[in-house]
Amino acid sequence: MIGLLTLPLAGQTRPKQPAPDSAAQTKAREYFYQGVLAQSSGRTMEAFDLLRHARTLDPTDPAIAFMLGGNYAQQGVSDRALSLLEEAYGADSTNLTYARALSAGYIEAGRMQDALHINERLSEADPEDDDVRYRLIQLYARTGELKKGIQLATELQKRFQPMPEAYGQLTKMKIQLLSLSKDSVAVGREYRAWAALYPEDRRPYYDWILHLFQTGGAKEAEKQLASDVRAGRISSGDATALRVHKYILQKDYPAAEAELVRLTPDKKIGADEKITLWLLLTKESQGSEGYTAGKYTPHIAQLVAEYPDDLQVLRTYAQLLRYEERYQEAYDLLAPKSKLHPSEEWIWSELLDAAIGLQSDSLTVVVARDAKRYVPTDWRNYIVLSGERFQHDDADGAMKILEEGATAIDPKTGEGAARLFGFLADVYAERGGPEKALLADSLYLRAIEANPKEPDVLNNYAYRLAKAGRNLDDAERYALQAVRLSPDAAHILDTYAYILLLRKNYTLAKLYQRKALSQAGPEKTSPDMYDHMGDIYRGLGEYAEAIEAWQQALKSLAERENKDEKADKAERIRIEKKINEAKQAQKK
Repeated sequence: MIGLLTLPLAGQTRPKQPAPDSAAQTKAREYFYQGVLAQSSGRTMEAFDLLRHARTLDPTDPAIAFMLGGNYAQQGVSDRALSLLEEAYGADSTNLTYARALSAGYIEAGRMQDALHINERLSEADPEDDDVRYRLIQLYARTGELKKGIQLATELQKRFQPMPEAYGQLTKMKIQLLSLSKDSVAVGREYRAWAALYPEDRRPYYDWILHLFQTGGAKEAEKQLASDVRAGRISSGDATALRVHKYILQKDYPAAEAELVRLTPDKKIGADEKITLWLLLTKESQGSEGYTAGKYTPHIAQLVAEYPDDLQVLRTYAQLLRYEERYQEAYDLLAPKSKLHPSEEWIWSELLDAAIGLQSDSLTVVVARDAKRYVPTDWRNYIVLSGERFQHDDADGAMKILEEGATAIDPKTGEGAARLFGFLADVYAERGGPEKALLADSLYLRAIEANPKEPDVLNNYAYRLAKAGRNLDDAERYALQAVRLSPDAAHILDTYAYILLLRKNYTLAKLYQRKALSQAGPEKTSPDMYDHMGDIYRGLGEYAEAIEAWQQALKSLAERENKDEKADKAERIRIEKKINEAKQAQKK
């Protein structure tokens, strides 16, 4: 049956790569195995470098393409990951591992029809793989092939009858398909069959009544609810919870609130269900008459009092306090819990948010220092602690903290990784000395790979390339991307204008530099920005305007506080020389 998987995917044919020589293949395999080892040890970026080098040496090996594709997927670079997974599967379509990974990639990319084709082939190759068949039901629903989904769900129900949890989940999926098919009679039949099979399970009774409320069958739902309560199939607490749903659906929010208040002391209903209902009421009632921010917070505080050790309830309450800018209450609530549950990452994250909200640098540092001990993978701790070292003029100490963070953070993708790698790259470039400065470029690239939509990283790398006078094509591309992501940031507009200046595109540079000056305003405009404006005017032959811009740069230099007086003096001399040269040019 494996041969069924060898059918090619539509549009998947690729030009054949020339086969590498045996020496290159041998070397590629060495890098590949090292990359696999690094990946299995959680060293994602080290694995990435090794696998990328292996692929350069042997672009024909599907195993290398597969592993590199998986690495890209872990980094969140889904387009590149999917391309490599397709290539691996196209080269060896009998490999079930490749097929499953490609299926996951298609689902992640929203390509449900392609995912469906892959999973149908997987099911044909192994008809006993219930995980694949379960996934197929979901894919049939998402691609609109409802009859096929219902048929397959019916087949699987027979297999899962001895397993109540699995049967229940499968039946819920089948009910969703029947609801999409608008077959209300069949929906009712499924709920009754589920209840008959497991008469002690409250879920089929509860879910059936909730379904009736949600689909407009309020009278039938109330009748069924009364019957189930009398028969003991539904508890009084469950009945109250269901009426909360009913009132929310009817937009009778005061009645829903009253029912929920009565439900709070009922210990037979779990805290998780109660907090879910309070959050649902909060969400649905926003904007309604009589609704105010924090309206239901006191009720959730009462729930915290009823369940002081329930972390889910505690977390929700702490977040609500923070959203209401009650930072001190949030901090006081969570500080003792951080000692009882030091491994709970969310507690440290919320504590840090509360400390930042209190605008207390010292408290933020204390939280970050403790958090780093217990949750060493959170990037924010390293940013905070390195910032403290900079405030004490300890650049070496800050650098060590950032280096520690670059190794420890997880994941090494996303906003956090990009900001930490980018910050470390900035430090290396500006204060790390010649040896560290050489490593700055690779760190900027790692930051961009971690999150290609982090404007400050793109901007800082572009400016570094421009100041060095190299790779201006790349510098312009990165700077333009930063402008697109943050079109009103003065420092980013200034970088792009400066690169256009270096490329002698003075007209466009003038447009962006004027916008940069406008966005910054007189009080926040740096001497560099005025200096760049002067250079642009000089390039256009507008010497009077250039002189005025440089004079503004000198004034800005005089106003700013800078400990490096020697650097300021050299900067003044350089600008004054430009002014004198422009005055001479005016006379000609």
